[in-house]
Amino acid sequence: MVGKFSVGLVIPAHNEEEGIPAVLKAVPEQVDKVFVVANCCTDATSSVAEKYGAIVIDQPVKGYGSAYKAGFAAVDTDIVCTADADGTYPVQDIPRLIEDLLENKLDFISARRIPDDHSGTVNNIMRFSGNWVLTAFTMLLFWKKILDSQSGMWVFHRGILDKINLTSDGMPFSEELKIEVWSHRDIGCAERGVPFSYSSRVGKAKLNLWRDGFRNLVFLFAKRFRIPMTGA
Repeated sequence: MVGKFSVGLVIPAHNEEEGIPAVLKAVPEQVDKVFVVANCCTDATSSVAEKYGAIVIDQPVKGYGSAYKAGFAAVDTDIVCTADADGTYPVQDIPRLIEDLLENKLDFISARRIPDDHSGTVNNIMRFSGNWVLTAFTMLLFWKKILDSQSGMWVFHRGILDKINLTSDGMPFSEELKIEVWSHRDIGCAERGVPFSYSSRVGKAKLNLWRDGFRNLVFLFAKRFRIPMTGA
């Protein structure tokens, strides 16, 4: 709880038995419920999450967006927070972001990633460069000042989910969520910087930089010009 508000954390997870224990151990006491969405898992992700007290939601339809849709349908707290299961997002910053949300009477905060001292490898530079390209196209196509369109750490009042239309079942879900939120004048939204290191990931990476980056770019154009897409 933070004040009178209950807090839930939604974590999508596809075969993350290695990384998720550290994430769940780091969850701050202000979080009342943790929802781990087991997305087509073939390892021990579900049992490990249950061991640490998480509520496990089975989602047999594979996809980042598909996992989040299942998690958002299940979460029943006043405030919803998100993070990845691989340890790359600082869940310890959740209380600070919630306080910011409440103090500034906001509805939605997206954590804008700030590269740390360990983010200087060639692969990590490529990741951040790809993110900058997608973010630039997001701002160009939708005229919204979104500085990190691909961030997957958010804090928001659950009620905003009734106001937005989320269609993507894949990686474009992240950019679509921000576009939808920023497009509603009655939703108060903002970005806040948090330290982020790609090098701290635990377990095998699931993201394919070129394939997923291209799909995200295509989705931006499809959404802007209202072109139906399947499998996005």
